[in-house]
Amino acid sequence: MQSTIQHVLILEPDRTFALQLVRALNKIGSFNVSMVPTLKEACLQMVQTDQDLAFVPVTNGDKIIRSLRAVQPDLRLILVMSSSDEEIPITYYGNVQGVLIKSLVDVELETLMENVARRPIVNMQQNRAVSQDSARSLDTVTLIAVLQEAKLGRLLQTIIFTQRSKLLAYWGELKENEAATVAIHVADDWADNKMPSRLQFIRLPARAGDLLLFTHQVAEDFLVTIVTLPEAPVSEARHQARRMAKKLKAVLEGRILAQTGLLGNGFGAGKRPSFVMVWRPDGILPSQLLIPLRRAISRLAVANACVLTHVQVQSTLVQLVVTVPPGRDNSWAAYLFKKGSEQTIRQEFELSGSLWETGFYATESTEPLSDTELRLFLDSSDPETADFSK
Repeated sequence: MQSTIQHVLILEPDRTFALQLVRALNKIGSFNVSMVPTLKEACLQMVQTDQDLAFVPVTNGDKIIRSLRAVQPDLRLILVMSSSDEEIPITYYGNVQGVLIKSLVDVELETLMENVARRPIVNMQQNRAVSQDSARSLDTVTLIAVLQEAKLGRLLQTIIFTQRSKLLAYWGELKENEAATVAIHVADDWADNKMPSRLQFIRLPARAGDLLLFTHQVAEDFLVTIVTLPEAPVSEARHQARRMAKKLKAVLEGRILAQTGLLGNGFGAGKRPSFVMVWRPDGILPSQLLIPLRRAISRLAVANACVLTHVQVQSTLVQLVVTVPPGRDNSWAAYLFKKGSEQTIRQEFELSGSLWETGFYATESTEPLSDTELRLFLDSSDPETADFSK
């Protein structure tokens, strides 16, 4: 264990886990550990003694970072999460040096501490974009639309675009928190790398075996990473990374714009129609699927340049009000959200069979259906022929 970390602060309201973490730290090294349950006590402790590292909970991300770094700007942070399925708040991106899953504390802690000890502190004010105008145009939808041009499959699974350790966008099999972990990993010691590319391995919680990372520099501070299975041909990962780096650099420099239809100048000019859409599940949806379905639908919208203004997921129906890109219609949107959300839920929960009934109702509108119209829809035997004009 590297000697750069001596004073460790644990901000954790769960005393049982805090004690478990203390015991795990004692097994791998000699540290001066302080354990506090609240942010106020953490700040007071840091005023008294500088800390080399702090473990912080995932909740209240922006407040915790702002408060702790106000006291000590060079503080290393490890984010503690209950499970790998938990979402990382965007305020943590590029601001933490590691992520620890509670259930894996005895397995992952030593490796994590070694990585964090040699990882430089990221000063977000030092992150330089290609230009201020380009930085403002780097909205997530635009970047995802570009990343979708990568040729992914069973072996080449995910593409990730980062600015130093900050996750800008990703596309593929990995979940958002896993992509954020990769972003932190590839930024480690990149400044010391004299080559435009680097090959690494990473082991992510809840995934069997290592994953291979091929990272290529897009521009100063900007990196693109292809995440593959170990048996994937390195030559193919290299080819994809370099091909996508050229596309992303063109976007950074404002030479091309992604064809998302969201930008008023350039590609995608034309009317963006809005539809209200309703469909039914094949049976009653279990309550534990309602929130994951909302998240899946939201991710599908962002990834496909759609704008959701209303999302209603209930045990007996799903209702959306969505604005689609120019040239797309309600059939395209229905296939996207029904098929995409079903595939996501089947993968995440290992379900089989169809999630949705055949058919849907849609009409051009910017407002959701009324309760009366929804009741009529539920009573209709054929959702595609439901008559809401009465």
